[in-house]
Amino acid sequence: MTVQAPSAGPSFDTEAFLVRERERVNAALAAVTNDAVAGAPESLRAPMGYALETPGKRIRPILCAAAWRAVRGGEATDAVYRLAAAVEIVHTYSLVHDDLPCMDDDALRRGRPTVHRVYGNARAMLAGAALIPAAVRVLDGAARTLAVPAETRRALVLELCSAGGAEGMVGGQLMDLEGEGRSLDWDALEAVHRCKTGALLAASLRLGGLAAGAEEDALAALSAYGRHIGLAFQIVDDILDVVGESHALGKTAGKDESSLKSTYPSVFGLDGARSLAAASIADALSDLHAAAVTSPDLEALARYVLERTH
Repeated sequence: MTVQAPSAGPSFDTEAFLVRERERVNAALAAVTNDAVAGAPESLRAPMGYALETPGKRIRPILCAAAWRAVRGGEATDAVYRLAAAVEIVHTYSLVHDDLPCMDDDALRRGRPTVHRVYGNARAMLAGAALIPAAVRVLDGAARTLAVPAETRRALVLELCSAGGAEGMVGGQLMDLEGEGRSLDWDALEAVHRCKTGALLAASLRLGGLAAGAEEDALAALSAYGRHIGLAFQIVDDILDVVGESHALGKTAGKDESSLKSTYPSVFGLDGARSLAAASIADALSDLHAAAVTSPDLEALARYVLERTH
């Protein structure tokens, strides 16, 4: 049975919302890039800047800002978007490393040549590594501008590092590599993607909620929403790798099959994978509603994750 995801409402213009949000995220990234690469040799600043200016969906920082608004209400300030940009910096570093020959060995990312194809393997690896502490510096600076208490700033840094580290994204990437050529069952496949994709997506919501001063019940709802959204995002990614084309995806299509990876379509079939994604989105919104967290933004983003084509 296919589960239908709830609608964000007929009057909500999701596409216009995403365009506005991407513009604000891109402006924040441009504003923090100089700080992010400050002090680095020119040969390192160039690949770091190239990686950060590569266009993308910006779904993680958009989720972060939406979570902040869900808690605080009103419009988010530029400092909120700079805080959200820290998540995108960590995500960007992961893409730089994922594309290396020792990982996925990809030539195309977000519609243009990957960092290592432009600057070489060594500079790409070091540029990616340099983005990690840069993200923490950006996060803490934005939190200070927002007058976030010291204890909460510490929690923000721990949240980002945990989601991007061995217990989250990095550990998930290793599990993904180790799963190549093997047939993974549901539990193993979910464990990979809860870490590889879901951890940073969920952290995006928690960072926004924490910075906004969310109470425990609202923070728990945002966390649950993030976990469900993260799973749905990966399932849709797997589906698009099968049915999408490289020029639309902005990356090489069919890589999962050529790498002999277990994916949701390979385990459950395309229809089964689509049903799982829709069920995850429905669960995400159910958790928000149960905690009385009202956010047209988050509802629209949930629908976007399910319906996106790239």
